[in-house]
Amino acid sequence: MRLIVAVLKPSHLEAVRQALAAVHVTRLTICDAQGYGAVFPSGCDAGYDADRVGVVQQSVMEIAVNDDFLERTVDTIRRAMRMGNAARGGGADDLPSLDEQLFVLPIHDAVQIYREVRGPEAV
Repeated sequence: MRLIVAVLKPSHLEAVRQALAAVHVTRLTICDAQGYGAVFPSGCDAGYDADRVGVVQQSVMEIAVNDDFLERTVDTIRRAMRMGNAARGGGADDLPSLDEQLFVLPIHDAVQIYREVRGPEAV
C-alpha cells in the first residue's frame, strides 16, 4: 500500500481528477494549500533570487492505493500534469512548474472504520 501526494497548480486539478477517473482511481482527498518558495514568471530559468520568494496557491491531492494501482496512478498524474490545460488552449502558465511535485510514501496499515477491515482490503 502506498500514499501518493500530488502537489499541483489549482488550474491542473480538474484535468488530473478526470484522468484518474478514466483509469478507475476515484477515492482521493483534495485540499487547498499555500506553498512557500521561489516564484518565477513563466519561461524564466533564473537562479535563486530572494525577491522572488513568496506564497503560491496550490492544490494537494492524496490517494491511497494498493501496489497494483501504484504505477498506473503515478503515470496518469504525471501525464495529466504535463499536459496541463493545453487541450483547452492553455498557454505557458499551464505547464508544470517547479512547485509541482509527486511524493510516494509507504503505508504500514489502513483501517476502514465502518467495516472493521484492515490492510490492503481497506484501501
